Formats: sequence, C-alpha cells, structure tokens
Amino acid sequence: MAVINAGEYSQQELIKMLDNISDEEIEINGLCGQRYVACGWQNQKRLTLHGVPGNNLAAFADGPKITVYGNAQEGVGNTMSSGHIQVHGRVGDIAGYGMRGGELFIKEDAGYRLGIHMKAYQDHKPVIVVGGSVGAFAGEYMAGGTIIVLGLNTLHPLAGPYCGTGMYGGEIYLRGEYQSKNIASNIDQVMISGKELDNIIDYLHRYSIYFKYPLEKILDEQFTRLTVQNARPFAGLYAGFVS
Repeated sequence: MAVINAGEYSQQELIKMLDNISDEEIEINGLCGQRYVACGWQNQKRLTLHGVPGNNLAAFADGPKITVYGNAQEGVGNTMSSGHIQVHGRVGDIAGYGMRGGELFIKEDAGYRLGIHMKAYQDHKPVIVVGGSVGAFAGEYMAGGTIIVLGLNTLHPLAGPYCGTGMYGGEIYLRGEYQSKNIASNIDQVMISGKELDNIIDYLHRYSIYFKYPLEKILDEQFTRLTVQNARPFAGLYAGFVS
C-alpha cells in the first residue's frame, strides 16, 4: 500500500502522483482542500483519505472505492459512473451531481443541491445515503436513482426548501418528520413501513455498519417516499406542447 502525506506536495504534484501510482491501495494523510482527487479514475483501487478533500472528489470516476475520514467539500461524486464513496463527516454542495451509477454514503449532513440531475441507465442505479439533513434543492431535476435522508444527529431541518423541484424520475426517502412546505408541488408523498422498505433496507443496513449506528434505531421512525406525479412538470411552458 502506498502512503502519501499530501502536505509535502503541491496540488498539481499530488494529482499527477496519484494518477501514476500502480498500487491498488493508497492512503493519503493531511488533506486540506486539495481538489480533483481520484477525478476521472477508471479502476478498482481502494483509496483511504484523512483530512478534507477539496472540490470534485472522484468526479467522473468509474470504479474506485473511497473512504474519507473527515469532511469533504463541493462536488463529491460529480457525474460518477460507478464506485463507492464513504464520507465519515459531512459534505458540501452539489454532492452526487449528475451521478450515473455508484454509491455515496455520508455520515452527517449534506449541503445544497444534493443529487441534482441524478439519472439511471439499465443496471446503473446510483444511490446516495445521508445520515443527517440535506439543504435546499435536493433531488432537483432528478431523473433516476435513489436518495435516502435519515435525519440522525442533526440540528437542521430534514430537507431544505424546494426538495424535488423539477424531478421527473427516481425516488427520495425521508426518515421521520419533515416540513411538507419544503417539498415541490409535483411530488407524491407516501408514508411507508415494513415490507415497503425492502427496496432500501440493504442501504440502511450498510449505513449502520459503515458508521456504527444501530439499524433498529434507524428503523424506529416512519419513512416517506417521494416520487414524481408528472414526468414533465414544465411541459406546458414550451410552445407547441399538446397535453
């Protein structure tokens, strides 16, 4: 396993070194906002990060397994095709932007516009699990995939304003109480429990393992599933549209 101290290299030197390392397991210590770590990687490498990776961690990545022991800045998993990311802290804005596949597990809160433009294709079905809360515009223009928000140990509202705005596919699951006024008008809100959780129970179980939080405590609150009512919410705004 290669072990790197990020503080010994410039931004460009660090990224170039990472792209050229042949080791299948890499550990980076002392990260403090360095951008583009694992950006564009197409491999199955395991990457362990200590500190705070900067913008676009694993952007456009296809395959790597990444664990962050700390927080992460904006754009985590931006347009990721496949792979697995765990963040043992919180993330900034636009995490999971345009995700086409893969998994993003976040122990704490996520910023604005989580999972916007997420999509699914054939057997590629991205998933984001957030242990805390999400900011405004979560799931904006979402076309596929799954977002799960658990509301554990957070001081913020479960979901910020405009959740699901422009959404035309996929599902969002909210655990516990939330403000209905923050959910877009085009969204169906259905409370579920028991067998109805089968679609997400594996993700809940894995969250409990990754972040050492009892599954039974996760399941002691009701979940609400958000799905789209109309797949073309803005169709009437375009000239020539016939309903």
